[in-house]
Amino acid sequence: MLYLLALLIGVVAGLRAGTALAVTAWGAWLGWLPVAGTWASFMGHWIALGISTILGVVELITDQLPSTP
Repeated sequence: MLYLLALLIGVVAGLRAGTALAVTAWGAWLGWLPVAGTWASFMGHWIALGISTILGVVELITDQLPSTP
């Protein structure tokens, strides 16, 4: 299961960098990714979840603007 989640995060990372960060934070917060006791344990905190989700949404919105190169 862990390898499947890692593969899916890799697929998402190919689409957008901020989206992969948000997906990783959601997975850690929901308990799908076992990050407790690792250097990435901060990703399971609600503040990291909120910040990464906002950044991911902003990235998706700004990419659709006509002025974006």
